[in-house]
Amino acid sequence: MVNSKANQVFTDRLRNYQYLIPKEIHSTKRFGTNTIERLNLTIRTHLKRFNRRTICFTESKIILKAILKIYFWA
Repeated sequence: MVNSKANQVFTDRLRNYQYLIPKEIHSTKRFGTNTIERLNLTIRTHLKRFNRRTICFTESKIILKAILKIYFWA
């Protein structure tokens, strides 16, 4: 079984978070969530390469192999 308890939670400075997240693990920064959100968006965009109905679909095996190397073998 995996421990699902978070060690630290990063959020923006929305006031509602202080009532929902314990102070011990809550960290607020002005730009603290930017890198996490950017990584999530990049992963979602690159995963679209596998779905034929999206604009990002990769027909070239060379490009697809290069994208997969970025995530799994870099």
